[in-house]
Amino acid sequence: MKSVNIQDIAREAGVGKATVSRVINGKGYVSRETTAKVKAVMERHHYQPSALARSLSRRESDAIGLIIPEANNPFFSGLLTGVSQVLDKCGYTLIIRTSGNDKQRDYRALEAMRYQRVRGIIYVPACNYEDDDDFAEMSSRLVDLGGPCVILDRPINQLDCDCVLSDNFSGAYAATEAMIQAGHRAIGAIAGNIQLMIGRERLEGYRKAILQNRLTLHTEYQLTGTFGQKDAYAQVMELLQKPDRPTAFFIGNNQSEIGFLNAVRDLKLKIPADVAFVGFDELPGQMVFELPYSCLDRDVVMLGEKAAQLLIRRFEEPNRPAERLVVVPRLCLRGSEKRLNKLK
Repeated sequence: MKSVNIQDIAREAGVGKATVSRVINGKGYVSRETTAKVKAVMERHHYQPSALARSLSRRESDAIGLIIPEANNPFFSGLLTGVSQVLDKCGYTLIIRTSGNDKQRDYRALEAMRYQRVRGIIYVPACNYEDDDDFAEMSSRLVDLGGPCVILDRPINQLDCDCVLSDNFSGAYAATEAMIQAGHRAIGAIAGNIQLMIGRERLEGYRKAILQNRLTLHTEYQLTGTFGQKDAYAQVMELLQKPDRPTAFFIGNNQSEIGFLNAVRDLKLKIPADVAFVGFDELPGQMVFELPYSCLDRDVVMLGEKAAQLLIRRFEEPNRPAERLVVVPRLCLRGSEKRLNKLK
């Protein structure tokens, strides 16, 4: 079947190209009768107008940018799912870039979004940008984009824009207290990257729960470094082979949780008989394989949906005050937090 263009549609409908353009873009007056006639011709030929052509004609893009640190992390892929679901329904095109948690790649991702002429972005920053020079470098690129930005998951305190965040402190506090209530007295934390604000908030929530319950806060039980599997694995392997080791752990993210579980497996320990834990976010396949792992559930897809909804609302109401949505994680206790009699 021969493809048709806007000129073919106009000729068959008996109208001018400008009229067809107004019908496609929904801007400018066109009578109901003419609109129906044009749409009927478009439907008959299964005509889909080019997104680029619409963007150029309106001087406005249908593309939305999403910058995330990693594409292969289940948390970020969950955010992507939520963002995509909302944008697909609203007819936007999604452009994705990753930063690898590296600020230089973050800069390049922002620059790439400018070249793509995105209308706005949803942005999980590579770092907190607490250094003034780094912040100036990043924010100048945001300004150059010329569109709104929604910060997702990782806050940047100096930015006044819409954001969707998690209450990391209260989540970590609730997870740690659940293990205390289960009878644990020696509880460690795999806090991950405390260069990131989210890592510091989770570590502080753990510490507050320990201190408020009048337990000893062991410095050597607080494992920091990165949020990666290998780092968590190495640190947990070393700590769990010491005679005076924790009987339970609060684990700051899903990748650290995988590293922890690999170490537990290699040491031939059992959960929760030998060591207990509560993790931040569910593991992939956790419910499918009926793994009784306790966790903080943030409904990751919903976080992505809320970020996309905030961005679309910003398009519609550009002058409204910046909105800050904070989601409190739900504590799901499934058994891995328990203290069994075998533990000393």
